[in-house]
Amino acid sequence: DIAQVIKTKDEMIAVRESEIQNIKDMKSKLTVKLLGESLEQHCEVAFNQLRATAFRNAEFGKDNDVVDGTKGDYIYREATDDGAELISIMFEMKAEASDSVHTKKNEDHLKKLDQDRRKKKCEYAVLVSMLEPDSELYNQGIVDVSYLYGKMYVIRPQFFIPMITLLRNAALSSAEYKNELALVRQ
Repeated sequence: DIAQVIKTKDEMIAVRESEIQNIKDMKSKLTVKLLGESLEQHCEVAFNQLRATAFRNAEFGKDNDVVDGTKGDYIYREATDDGAELISIMFEMKAEASDSVHTKKNEDHLKKLDQDRRKKKCEYAVLVSMLEPDSELYNQGIVDVSYLYGKMYVIRPQFFIPMITLLRNAALSSAEYKNELALVRQ
């Protein structure tokens, strides 16, 4: 009978609304720190999956060295086979709860990232960000913000490995060119 069908439908709607509310509550209970840590773990896992095959001469780890009261999140350093530094990248990871009251913009973090990069003598700085989720600019992929701070990029997490690869390949090409030039000079 129709009354029973309507009652069943209303009960299903109530259950789904309750589930939606539970998910919203659970999501809001995740702190920004936990979101940031899960972003860091995502990047660390992505790197470690390729470490043995693609990044044999590279180090990637937490930046635990506080300089002037500040530090970045991670540093990537890679050396050539003869031990010379090939490339170094300071990474900062930023995430924010979707219902956060104090929303930040990517640009709010660039100055500190540049300072951390310089203090740790890293060539590049990369902000891995989930901030501004509706931004057309940041959702397009790798965003060069070197017009604000030299050798700096903002990326979404899915571009973490491609970003390292692009910078690394450019550094390898540059190293090959320098080696050829040195041979020609000799």
